[in-house]
Parts: sequence; structure tokens; C-alpha cells
Amino acid sequence: MGEIRSPYFSIDQEHLKDNAEIRSPYFSNGGDYLGVNAEIRSPYFSSGGDYLGVNAEIRSPYFSFDTQDYYHGDNAGIHSSYFSAADYHGEDAEIPSGTFFHQDNIVENPYNAENFVELIQREEFEELYSDVEAGVVVCKSGDSPINIYSVPDALRESNEAIYTPQKVSIGPIHHGKEHLQPMNKKKKSYLKEFGSRVGETSEQHVKFLQKISNTIKLQEENIRQCYEDGSHKVAESDPFVKMVLLDAVFILEYLLRNKDSKKYEDDSLLSRSGLRFRIRQDLLLLENQLPFFILEKLYDHLRQDGKGSYNSFLNLAYDYLNRYNKSPYKPSDNKEILHFTNLVRSSLSFNHPDLRSDEPIGNFYSATKLHEAAINFKKSRNECLLDVRFSSTKRELRIPRLQIDDHTELLFGNLIALEWCHYKGEDQYICHYVKLLETLVATSKDVDLLIKNNIIDTKRDGASVRDMIDKLSAETTEEYSIYYNLYTQLDKHYQNSWLKNSAYFREVYFGNLWRSTATVSATVLLLFTLVQTICAVLSLR
Repeated sequence: MGEIRSPYFSIDQEHLKDNAEIRSPYFSNGGDYLGVNAEIRSPYFSSGGDYLGVNAEIRSPYFSFDTQDYYHGDNAGIHSSYFSAADYHGEDAEIPSGTFFHQDNIVENPYNAENFVELIQREEFEELYSDVEAGVVVCKSGDSPINIYSVPDALRESNEAIYTPQKVSIGPIHHGKEHLQPMNKKKKSYLKEFGSRVGETSEQHVKFLQKISNTIKLQEENIRQCYEDGSHKVAESDPFVKMVLLDAVFILEYLLRNKDSKKYEDDSLLSRSGLRFRIRQDLLLLENQLPFFILEKLYDHLRQDGKGSYNSFLNLAYDYLNRYNKSPYKPSDNKEILHFTNLVRSSLSFNHPDLRSDEPIGNFYSATKLHEAAINFKKSRNECLLDVRFSSTKRELRIPRLQIDDHTELLFGNLIALEWCHYKGEDQYICHYVKLLETLVATSKDVDLLIKNNIIDTKRDGASVRDMIDKLSAETTEEYSIYYNLYTQLDKHYQNSWLKNSAYFREVYFGNLWRSTATVSATVLLLFTLVQTICAVLSLR
């Protein structure tokens, strides 16, 4: 069934005509196996000084010489002007294979760390991976749950900007968008720098980069399963793996440089505070995520092979993200973290009220209404954002301090989107917290009251804070809540009309020094007037 077509084909000086092809499952000079539909196209080919003319092609999953078998993966290609046991590659030679090393040594020239990065830059990102390691198990559908979503239109319509990356794309959803392309140059630069974190030679760098590439390839199906249907727009395998490699290494290298920022003062991404702030925002977006597990696997390779010592990836990611969110609670090592958005949610909701009641919440009141009922607002000593408590004996509502700035709407918007998509009505801690805020700040006066009592820390005016909270809570549910018991306690307290009326009286007539002085003066004047009237009546008698 095989065909041999070639102007020259030499094992025993066979001469074949122009445009000859060799098509055979077996080609033998030492038992070389080329696999089904294998092709060798060349003017010259032999085992001891193999000459392949311009545009020559060898396509086979297996190719060997000197009895040493080299596996290149299915459909592997070797395109070269010259190829021999001496491993000479002429101009424009290409070896798109991750494991083509003669006698287990990396070809010094041209395939070194620099060329590896250049290979990543080219479109011909083909077969960079060696054979699948024994024992690697790929999750079946359903074992790796979907947890990275495209934000639903119902949420996106309110403010699309808070769900869309501005500087750097991570993952497939925003991959290829024109305004995010300038960061690709930095990603490729970081890839090279990341490889230099192991060993001193280019061979060590290449082996390490190949190691993490192989890990991504082996985990490709598991990574894809983390994205909901329709979100992973990079359908072909090689471009997908290339994308994950560049994005994952960018994250790892960027976080490591942030941790040691003084050493990298010349890095253009670190030297501008506004750009650092924007990148941190982009890394929080739900649509702009890689699964946490693949970042952790690649980082573990660095911990194993890298120079120096490295802390756990969970600690690295938590320290970076928490510089702004300022939650004192780091999720435990045994807690499953889905991605960066989920990590922030886990730290903010570390200590939350009991699970929600199945009973609908009753009446609820704004901050000024509760204040009228003699309820005082106190900043909670507990730093967990969701830990809101009411003490009926002290008549105190204790709320952790909330910082509101230009970052807040983006942060909470993406946390709400995650809960809206992933938790489906259960354990929507952030949604319930935002809804509680909405009930408390019905007007700008409510915001001012909370600012006055150090509950809200902001430079914004009360009206803009109120509008932001109202926008965030538009798609959250208010029928059920983890704060059911809190709502019930506040409602019961508010129903005591005497407390409510007396508090209202104190607020209206003794709310500040001027009001108190005016009230006392008016009362004294009224008393004098009353006494004068009584005296006048008595004198008439």
C-alpha cells in the first residue's frame, strides 16, 4: 500500500523521481515507525547525512534514527532544509515539537529559551507537548463544575464597564479583543522571565517552560470544563493552551513581582500606581479568570524547581488581592478556591450569619427610622464585613466598617454576578449583605447617619452612595435572607412605639447643641409666659 516518490532517496542509493512521496505505516532504517498515513516528502533522505530539500516535510507521530525513538505526538511535523543525525537545521527550519531532543539533550542552536518565547509568538504553535504521562486522569464531564461565567445581560446593562477588563485579558472570554492587545508583549516578556527563575542555563529554562506547557496540555479538558457553554471562544486546542500558558505565567510573574516590588521598580506595570490599580481590578473580574487549580499546579512546579524558596500560591494570591480589600480572614488551605473572584468572596464572607431562613423576611427600616426608635449605630469590632449584629439590651446595631470608593462598585458587582450565576439562590452572602445595605440607606440622610457613626468610610456624597447601592441591589432578592433573625429583632424593637416616639422627640428637639438650646429657651419662655398669665388672672380678683 506504501508509495515512494522522490528524486533521490538513499538507504542503498535508491533514486526516485521528482515530487516522490513515501506513504507507509512503516519506514525502516532501524525499525522506524511512522504511523498510519505517514508521509516523507524530500529530494534526499538517508540515515547518515540526511538531506531534505527546501519545503521538505516529515509527518509522523514517531520518527527515529540510530535506533533512538523520538515521539512527537499525533500529526507532529518536521519542516527543515537539512536534517541529519548531526541535528543541523537550515534557515527557516522549524521543529514544532516539545520533546525533540537528540540523545535527551536540548538542541543548543537554534532551540533555546529565546526561541521558545519566539515560538510562542508565532502562529505555528503546534505540538509543543510530549507524550501523556502515565497515571494522569482527565476529569469526566461534570467532575469539574462550571464556575467562570459570562455576566448575564440583566446585570451587565446597569454598568458594563465594571464587568469588562480595561488593560489585561485573562482566559478565553475577552481573549483577542483589540483594546487588550498591547499587554500581549508584556505577557511574552514575563514568560521568558518566569523561565529564568529556575537554574542558570537556557536548557534548564526551556525544560521548565515545557514542563508547565505539558501540565496545561494535560489539564486542558479540566480547564475548559470550568467555563460555561459558549464562554470559551478559543475552540482549537493549540491556541487555547498557548493562551492559558501566557495568561497563567503573566499572573504568576506579576504577583511575584508585586510581592518584591522594590526589586522591580523599572517594570512599567509596577512603576505607575494607576496602572497597578487597574490591573488589580481586571484580575478581580468574573469574566477574566483562570481556574485556581491550574495556577496552583504551575506555581507548584516553580516551588519544586525554582531558585530560592516560595510560599504557597494561596498565600501569594491572598496577599496580593487583600492589599485593597483588607479582609483579615484568609481561607484555609483545605477550602476549595475556584478562582480570584471566589477567593475574595471567601475572605469577605469568612464569618457570616447562619444559613438563611426559609421564611420571608418581615418589615425592615432605614437607618434614620431605626435611630428614631432609639437604636444606636456602632462600628463593629469584628472585621468580617458580613457580621452585622443587634443587641436588644444595649439597643446597638453593630456593623463592620465599609469603605466605599471607585473600586467598590466593580468589586461588589462581580461578587454579585458570581453568586447570581454559581450559587443559584443558596448561600448568596454578598447579595444579602448588599440588600441589607439598601434597606438601611433609603435616603441620603441615612448615608450621612452611617458616615457620622463611622460605619461608612467614603469621600462621596450621600446621594451618590445611595445610588450605587441601589444599582447593585437591583438584581438581588429580598424575600429570603441570611439576616432573617436580624430583621426580626429590629422589627420587634421598632414596634415599641414609645421608644420610637421618644427617640423621634429627642432627634427633633435635642438633636444638636443649637436645637437643645432653642428647645430649652422656648420651654423657659413658655413657662415664664404661663406664670405671667396666671399672675395677671389672680390680680384681677
